[in-house]
Amino acid sequence: MKTDESGQGQMDRLLRRLERERRARAQAETLLEERSRQLYLANHELALLASALEQRVEERTQELVAERERAVALARQDQLTGLANRRNFNDFLSAACSRVWARSGRVSVFLVDVDDFKHINDAHGHEAGDAALTEVARRLSCLSHSGLAARLGGDEFAVVCIDLATEEQEKALAKSIVETLKQPYAFGARSLSIAVSVGHASLPDHANSSAELMRHADMALFASKKAGRATATAFSDDLRDEAEERRLLELELVLALDRGEIVPWYQPIVEGAGRTPKGVEVLARWNHPLRGVVLPSLFLPLAEERKLLGAMFISLFRQACREIGPLISAGKLSYLSVNASPSQFRAGGFAALIQLLLQETGFPPKALVVEITEDVIMTDLTRATREIDELTRLGVRIALDDFGTGYSNIASLSRLPIQWLKLDRSLIARIGDGHVEQAIVRAVLDMARALHIDVVAEGIETERQAEWLISAGCRRHQGYLYGRPTPFDALRDFLSSHAIKHASTG
Repeated sequence: MKTDESGQGQMDRLLRRLERERRARAQAETLLEERSRQLYLANHELALLASALEQRVEERTQELVAERERAVALARQDQLTGLANRRNFNDFLSAACSRVWARSGRVSVFLVDVDDFKHINDAHGHEAGDAALTEVARRLSCLSHSGLAARLGGDEFAVVCIDLATEEQEKALAKSIVETLKQPYAFGARSLSIAVSVGHASLPDHANSSAELMRHADMALFASKKAGRATATAFSDDLRDEAEERRLLELELVLALDRGEIVPWYQPIVEGAGRTPKGVEVLARWNHPLRGVVLPSLFLPLAEERKLLGAMFISLFRQACREIGPLISAGKLSYLSVNASPSQFRAGGFAALIQLLLQETGFPPKALVVEITEDVIMTDLTRATREIDELTRLGVRIALDDFGTGYSNIASLSRLPIQWLKLDRSLIARIGDGHVEQAIVRAVLDMARALHIDVVAEGIETERQAEWLISAGCRRHQGYLYGRPTPFDALRDFLSSHAIKHASTG
């Protein structure tokens, strides 16, 4: 009996152990199944993440490629107008010229410069200036055909064409550019106009390389700017010779200053009724050892470009004070008039320079007249007012030169301590029989009297002009009728002969 019970007990224990093992195996299988399911889900998530990552990498790669393409495009494109920029233009021109040398054909370059662009900005604002540049770009794009239009910078544009077979076609396109661009364009409710100067050249006709082609087109553009507004000029050998002459003159000008070849000449300013010389205006002349007397219209622009005007002004001022000072002390003249260039005035410190030169030379400030042009005032009224006030405190008088050719604001003019207006010779040329010019001059004289400003009429060449001005009340005269610019010795003789003539008639 005990044996049976013992066997049953062992059996029960075995069954319980088997049950425990079965449950443990079931739990293990359940756990394994759960772990397998979790691993599957994890693998699935990783696969989705990898796919998403791969897609994002692809998208970012495409974005980077697009950004690079945009950056490359922007590096070769003008931001305002959308035209090719200078770098793009140079590459295109260089490749076009290389193709011509490798095979055959012709490359034409047109340089386009907007005339008086600064006036557009000053008169209508920078938005109008941007609109003008954008309109120039649009019209040039329509004219460039199979070539390329570009904005080189500022108001400078260029067109290169590779499909113009003859010089006649090239000249026709240059004329078309001028005519097309001068058509009015709308800016808001206003209608504005653009005028451009064009210079053009071609390869192989006028050049052997893209650099030389651009240089020759630039020479032609310079000739157009000199000729006036809305002009097109083709390159020629004469322009090359003129440019070479200009380059030599620039080099000689630097030496001329050191050698004292730039000297003052003087033109009398007289009281019109009695024709009595009261003052002189200083005018620069270049006594060239080989060329003779060189006129300022030839060398002053070069001096401006080479930044030599400051040194030239000081040299002329010192010599003029030494020569004219004794004549003023002797009562033969009352004043000396000198011209200040716009660049000198805008640089600042002009009044301080005049003060130092007056102290150095001992020249009386009250006998000095400084002539400035209208654009000096209109460009920077605040600075001009400061310099003019300082000159006036020194006792120096101020004359507004070339009055009638600029854009003077009469309200601004009335606030400035200006003692003289010098009527431009273009107003005087036709007053003898030009009713419009007479009306303009009378209006200026009336305005000047109201502002207590004296008027000097320049460019008087005939008795009729002089008589009309005297009758109109203009008493200060200057021009060839009374005396041409002369060196100091001739001026001294002129004053002596006038004094003798005046004594004999008296």
